[in-house]
Amino acid sequence: MTDAQAAGSDARIDNDLNGAVLHGVISGATDAGATDGSRPGKKTPETPLQPESQHTTHHSIELASKLWRYDATVGAINIDTAKVKPAASIFYAAFTAVDAEGKSDSTRPVTFVFNGGPGSSSTFLLLGSIAPKRIEVPDAAPVPAAPYGFVDNVHTLLPSSDLVFIDAAGAGFSQVLDKAKAELWSVDGDVKGFSAFIRAFLSKYHRWNSPKYLLGESYGTTRGAALAYRLQQDGAAPNGIVLISNILNYAHTLDTSDQFYVGYFPTFASVAKYHGQAGGGVDTAAFLEKARTFADEELRPALAQGDRLSDETKALVAKHYAELTGLSERYVADSDLRVLDMRFRKELLRARDQIVGRYDGRVAGYDLDRMSDDETFVVDDSYLDPAYSSLVNAYLRDELGWQGRPERRGFADFDWDSSEPGKGWVWNHKLPEHAKTAWGATIPFPNVTPDLAAAITAQPTLKVLIGNGIFDLCTPFFQTEYDIDHLGLPRALRGNIAFTYYPAGHMLYTSEPSLAKFSADLGRFYAASAKDLPSIDER
Repeated sequence: MTDAQAAGSDARIDNDLNGAVLHGVISGATDAGATDGSRPGKKTPETPLQPESQHTTHHSIELASKLWRYDATVGAINIDTAKVKPAASIFYAAFTAVDAEGKSDSTRPVTFVFNGGPGSSSTFLLLGSIAPKRIEVPDAAPVPAAPYGFVDNVHTLLPSSDLVFIDAAGAGFSQVLDKAKAELWSVDGDVKGFSAFIRAFLSKYHRWNSPKYLLGESYGTTRGAALAYRLQQDGAAPNGIVLISNILNYAHTLDTSDQFYVGYFPTFASVAKYHGQAGGGVDTAAFLEKARTFADEELRPALAQGDRLSDETKALVAKHYAELTGLSERYVADSDLRVLDMRFRKELLRARDQIVGRYDGRVAGYDLDRMSDDETFVVDDSYLDPAYSSLVNAYLRDELGWQGRPERRGFADFDWDSSEPGKGWVWNHKLPEHAKTAWGATIPFPNVTPDLAAAITAQPTLKVLIGNGIFDLCTPFFQTEYDIDHLGLPRALRGNIAFTYYPAGHMLYTSEPSLAKFSADLGRFYAASAKDLPSIDER
């Protein structure tokens, strides 16, 4: 699961795979601490945290000829850090099924849902995916200006689980004190903060004995894998984890290793086929399997040879690469068989004077600088962001009754040029004890595959659903497969993880057919035990 203005990321510094930020949402204003205009150089006092609150409204939705009643609660819960009490006010929107008398059932599952970023609000998942209401916008196409449509969501997960959408500290309607940012704005601090919120929510609403699930998107998969292990240690072990648009290991991204190029290749092929540049007359599944085979059996060995690769072999690999992606042999060879994803997005449809989207390769748009590697803006992002940004405020304020903080912030106000704790995001991650590396226990980038492996091994009944869009040029599905294949799980536990795929992009639910499939997959996942998961696996 984004960058400089976005549909998944707002102050976006591109971090998923080439850089730094993975999936945030919607733009927002800066926080307290700005200079007072009347007294230059003096900072205004920090705004105190909003008081804890909750506001509940009552609703119903008809699903498959059955009327479901539910309560929608918008609220804020304060959490502490080791040094600051309270440290942050965390906003949530909770949807709880109730009976005809308005009573809830504490034995129903409860699912905690979050976007990524890091530092993102929950806007995209809240409006677009499995909540009881859903935004209506064109799929993979420009979105007209307001007013935007909002409908009952027949694909909601409510029949299987109660739902809690969470804004990260400093994002959405959540607040964080300046003195607490150093503890919460980091890979591991963020995980501790989410654990603190979840445990506080379980206490407040008497849900400690409910089946518990996590659902994270993009950087939310990084968080989700580590959070599952953290919650086990904190006494709130989850029953299952849903990870969509995955990035679990930043190692290959940060240095664009050979695996980076191998991991991207099948997505290049899928996007090329969608736009008619390759794979004509071939079934999509068969074409992607051919792309996987080429990536593993031809591209990987060629890249591994480096400068030892012969000109003849390089030319042959470039030819096959071009056949599967629609790029020219010359372009592939001149790229030394290493085509960066942003260059692919600019090059694929150059003859049409178009570029393709980063989050959804089905989207085609225009650019102001044909020769630069970088887009003028991310086309798919610019299509979706205004609609989600406007409608989330209308929904939370006008329909659900939120009366808190005046401006919703799509993305926390990090200084991405700073690595200073409390100003920028701190990327260090402390590995589980069994996974120490040459770096020691703490590594300078997130790799949460050891956390996920530890969580499954410590709790053999834990089940995991891995979902990816095949047109996602932000978090490519083949890299996810590689990461999961290298968890090092005992053979008996490898079936605890199921894969599922969607003909969509990073926000896979923006395509209604994909959302319908996602909802059906989730229904099967929640109903299955860990040993039954292979029935969902589509690999």
